[in-house]
Amino acid sequence: MTWESLRDAIIGLGERSMRKSYYGALQEHLTELARFRTLLDEVQEAIIVTELPGLRVLDANRKGRWMLGAPSTARLCRPLESFFAPNEWRILEEYLHPSEREPRPGPGLLSLEREGEERVLELSIRQNTFGQRQYLVIIARDVTERRRIEQALLAAKEEAEAAARAKAQFLGIASHELRTPLTSLLLLLQQGARRTGQEACGGELLNRMLRLARRLAVLVEDLLEVSRLEHDQIVMRPTHIDLRTLLADVVADFRTRAPSRHFGLRLPPEPAYVEADTIRVVQVLSNLLENAVKYSLEGSPVEVRLESMEGIARVWVSDQGPGIPEERRSQLFTPFGRLREVGQDSPGLGLGLYISRQLAELQGGRLELAPTHGRGTTFTFSLPLASWPTQEDADQEFAPHPAG
Repeated sequence: MTWESLRDAIIGLGERSMRKSYYGALQEHLTELARFRTLLDEVQEAIIVTELPGLRVLDANRKGRWMLGAPSTARLCRPLESFFAPNEWRILEEYLHPSEREPRPGPGLLSLEREGEERVLELSIRQNTFGQRQYLVIIARDVTERRRIEQALLAAKEEAEAAARAKAQFLGIASHELRTPLTSLLLLLQQGARRTGQEACGGELLNRMLRLARRLAVLVEDLLEVSRLEHDQIVMRPTHIDLRTLLADVVADFRTRAPSRHFGLRLPPEPAYVEADTIRVVQVLSNLLENAVKYSLEGSPVEVRLESMEGIARVWVSDQGPGIPEERRSQLFTPFGRLREVGQDSPGLGLGLYISRQLAELQGGRLELAPTHGRGTTFTFSLPLASWPTQEDADQEFAPHPAG
């Protein structure tokens, strides 16, 4: 008996009943059932109710009838198997009746061909008991579009990863191939520069060639560094270092390299101990100072200061250059993200800040662009402070302990 025939029979019974007082309540309940039925037909999930143990279909909402290929409830009261093609039923049956060795799996997937189009449904099974009868309720959601999107995203991800691997492989091979002849070229140029001595023409030409070769060597090393970072081949050798002393040494080196620049340096009165790789910290600090010199006017000052507070040692490097527009700041720490201003012709590949941020983060630190007002740029490089044992702690550690 279908839902419609059952409803009509109940209404007819109510109309013929001598107990007219119950007819209004009965009509109200039927209206509520009809409203509930309408709601079930509007949901996007297919709902199919079957009776155990034979899996005879008792009812289904609109989506459920679409899944069964039954245009109306009048054609439902048949075994569930009869609504599916053999290949569809084999998959569904395995899910409805899992082997005793394997528990019922989570949401399963079933492919159906309906109305000339293949759809993918995600299945969920519920078993309920009402009185003495048991029912199996099948709930299915159409996930065809979601699966298409997931597959497209997976394909795009795999393509991007393949391109990244190819790029990293190319950078590594190209850098290694360039490094060997470049090293030989540097040695030859250094020997030639020493032999020519102070000869005006030859000496100046060789020195210029030597500077260009060294600049090329830096670019090749940057490419190798990017390749190491992308292949997780960077090895850190952390030690206890005083960042205050190390920063002072780096600034002193730049004062020698750029005597026309004023490097202001402000240091805290106490040491700032950090647990970090000395070579990598110097690499980050040198990159920040090189950028400050490179992207600011000749003769303008560069200010450097170190602060220790709240467990963090933070280095500030500020210049008086043209600054970086807000809309272009997101490019700063990306590979090859050069921000060349009009009229500037600064060498480089735009890898320095990307490498520096990666090196900072590998040591538990941060490299950031600080907000500025007006002209100039300020970068901050921070590392966690590390405790340093006092002499009293060291004496206690190595003091002899009584036996027993």
